[in-house]
Amino acid sequence: MKRSPFLGIIFDCCRVYQRIYLNRKKDAFVGFCPKCGKKVEVKVSPFGSKDRFFRAG
Repeated sequence: MKRSPFLGIIFDCCRVYQRIYLNRKKDAFVGFCPKCGKKVEVKVSPFGSKDRFFRAG
């Protein structure tokens, strides 16, 4: 399965949408809330997922 270079995240903390991108190691998607700076990291699963949009608390 080909990986998308980004995931869409809704940051519940500030109710904003942001794309987070695959890191250099290609083992996680990492990004920050554009308003409060809260970090989110989503590990890449060996099983994959068809979902590309998620929520972060």
